Amino acid sequence: MPNLSLEIISVGLPGTRRPLLFIHGAYAAAWCWQPHWMPYFAELGHPSYAVSLRGHGLSDGHRDIGAWRIDDYVEDVRKAVAAILAETGQYPMLVAHSMGAFVALQYARATPCAGLALIAPVPPEGLVGSTLHLLWHQPQLLWELNLAQTGLPPRLDNLRALLFSPELAEDVLMEYARLFQHESDRALIDMSMPQFDYSSAKGNPPVFVMGSQNDVLIPPHLVHSTAQFFGERAQMVKGIGHVMMLDAEWRTPAGLLASWLDEFE
Repeated sequence: MPNLSLEIISVGLPGTRRPLLFIHGAYAAAWCWQPHWMPYFAELGHPSYAVSLRGHGLSDGHRDIGAWRIDDYVEDVRKAVAAILAETGQYPMLVAHSMGAFVALQYARATPCAGLALIAPVPPEGLVGSTLHLLWHQPQLLWELNLAQTGLPPRLDNLRALLFSPELAEDVLMEYARLFQHESDRALIDMSMPQFDYSSAKGNPPVFVMGSQNDVLIPPHLVHSTAQFFGERAQMVKGIGHVMMLDAEWRTPAGLLASWLDEFE
């Protein structure tokens, strides 16, 4: 197992409120939490950290990006949690988006955690439902997504349709398009294979599940199925895309998550 250096960024000083560890989804890195959600939650008193999984952002491992498995990403989360515990004296809540939510669940199945906030999550059964939904309803967007994995950037209008709402400014969309990157082929295969582990999180931590009514990648029925897996009810947001923490109306889902976190103070 290589000893890789991970990019872990932070906003806010350790305090009395529970720290948060933000875990990005596919094609992104820790940067996706920086513009809005990290400063928002830090201002509410939550020391906010975000990790770039290996091969992403400024973390090591780019040369082998195609080979990293979901289990490797789980190890990165374990390392980030240990670093936050050492700095704050508290275990962080895991706030995880899309693929990151799938990674967070694998971590929580083996290691007790303070809580899980799963945002537009790849469901416990993996990517099969999402792929079939796109194939049936948006085959062109599925084709564009596959082209992006080969290194060809998607057209901006297709990127918006896949990930964002019409309200996101064009110049902001262009900046995000520049920052998205290649994802591990092996990790995508891991999530696409049949899943045989139906266990929930170890120790039954509190779980928050949120999705968008307008999400074409993780549509509402998959968000609801994830919530039901944990015995919870999903929070659904309208008028926002899959990457809700970067979209124009990012404050709406951030506020719902903040209200849930307040329940544990």
